[in-house]
Amino acid sequence: MKVTKILLSSALVIGSMATLSSIQASAYNNSTPVSKIYISSTSVGSSLYQSIPKFKKTLSTNKIIWTGKTIKVTANTVEQDAATFESKVIKSIVISKGKVNQTIKTEGFEAELLDVTSVVDSYSGDWVAIQAAKSAGSTVILMNMKTGKSTIVNDRLVKAGKKGIETIASFNWSPKEDKIAISYGDTEKSSLAIYDPKKDTFEYLPRTTNYISTGLVLWHKNGKTLDYISEYPSDQMILFRYNTANKKVKPVKKITQKEFQQLLKLDKYPEV
Repeated sequence: MKVTKILLSSALVIGSMATLSSIQASAYNNSTPVSKIYISSTSVGSSLYQSIPKFKKTLSTNKIIWTGKTIKVTANTVEQDAATFESKVIKSIVISKGKVNQTIKTEGFEAELLDVTSVVDSYSGDWVAIQAAKSAGSTVILMNMKTGKSTIVNDRLVKAGKKGIETIASFNWSPKEDKIAISYGDTEKSSLAIYDPKKDTFEYLPRTTNYISTGLVLWHKNGKTLDYISEYPSDQMILFRYNTANKKVKPVKKITQKEFQQLLKLDKYPEV
């Protein structure tokens, strides 16, 4: 991918001129008050971020196929009797890597899957993350290519005690280890976490304010820093930065719609 420098807008102050308080990850709480945010002057270049492999997406009568350099994901679909929005649903997903084929059966899923919206493999290649659309929101499934065990991250969050898990809107694997950063929630509230599928543990990012949605999650190439773009307040987007060493979040820049679209090009959207 040709690297292009993206210079974001100059310093902006939202609310009063107050510095962002340091909030530890363990302090995540629904009742945490909205912090006042001071945004310093910083430029953000695309060269900071991880390189995410692109897949090609193709459709046929009863298959949704995602093809990458070493991985092929085939979602097998069937027609239902009812002529509704959900008339075609996914019944199984086959992940192929070399001579290894692993299958996800969807019959026992709480919500039927309608489409595969993104695919990306982990740093080691041992895991594949598949994002699938539901009638409301998206599900992320992790497949361990060695063991054949799959994990529905939405369900794992619920098991961990999180509520309102309608969707996992955005995610990306660390470029240095098998950990996946996710944004999750519903149409009114977004939260973020880093999931380690090997240890089956979550690291919850501190909420600096009441994010409405999070449309993009990108790791820096060093694997130690995570950037995400969240909406707060309505129709205003801010780029936040999380340091995995000190567990702190700071706001970096207010993002225009044009800048957001430029940064989206770095994400895992398919070639068609």
